[in-house]
Amino acid sequence: MVVDLLAQGIEVPPLSSRQIATEADVVLAEYAKRLGPITKPPIEIEDVTTSVLPLTFGFSDLQSQLGGRVHGAIWFSRQHILIDDALNPDRFPDLLGRYHFTLAHEIAHWQLHRFLFLDEDGHAVLYGDGEMPDVICRKDHARPLIERQADEFAGCLLMPEWLLRPAWRSLTGGDEPICDRQLQELVPAVEPIRFLIDADGIEVEPDPIRLMREVFCESLADQFAVSDEAMRIQLETLGLFTV
Repeated sequence: MVVDLLAQGIEVPPLSSRQIATEADVVLAEYAKRLGPITKPPIEIEDVTTSVLPLTFGFSDLQSQLGGRVHGAIWFSRQHILIDDALNPDRFPDLLGRYHFTLAHEIAHWQLHRFLFLDEDGHAVLYGDGEMPDVICRKDHARPLIERQADEFAGCLLMPEWLLRPAWRSLTGGDEPICDRQLQELVPAVEPIRFLIDADGIEVEPDPIRLMREVFCESLADQFAVSDEAMRIQLETLGLFTV
């Protein structure tokens, strides 16, 4: 089973949004140092994984092996990430954005949380058999702090503010946020049936405001090679979508 931090008396320390964004920028600065300046999207997240960080990654049927809706997992001592086969972009090109976000999410655990699992020499500090991953990324509604931090880091890594704001300016003609009333004038009618099934095959009640925002930012999501949902969330985080 996954190591239970709280059961062993270890709490995930709180991090501010500024701290998380700074950690993501540290990784991107190292990328620029090693591989050249980042002047436009998308962030080459696979290169970040293997050329900037000491990590390897691959694909496996994690949902069968670990149970439930598992998207990714990381082994800190092995420095290895596995992504579920269902997100393999070679097999499912339409899920490229979700794959990128999941890989960035696992990188976040390495960058933000490995010190909870490894000592300075890279040895495990918590009880575990070494076979099971240290952290499993599941698609659940109730997400603990360690997962929420990893989601926020992934957004900052794939869509850093210093790269996203110029793209927003090019899209909208300015730096100002757009409110939902303005969006109603800019976004054509959304086909509700398109959104009745989520990425996990579960029927959901469409949220018209969320869908309207995601339709508006589709071109930005394509530029950054992320999902419409991830782009919407990052724009909301930066205050560029407002009620």
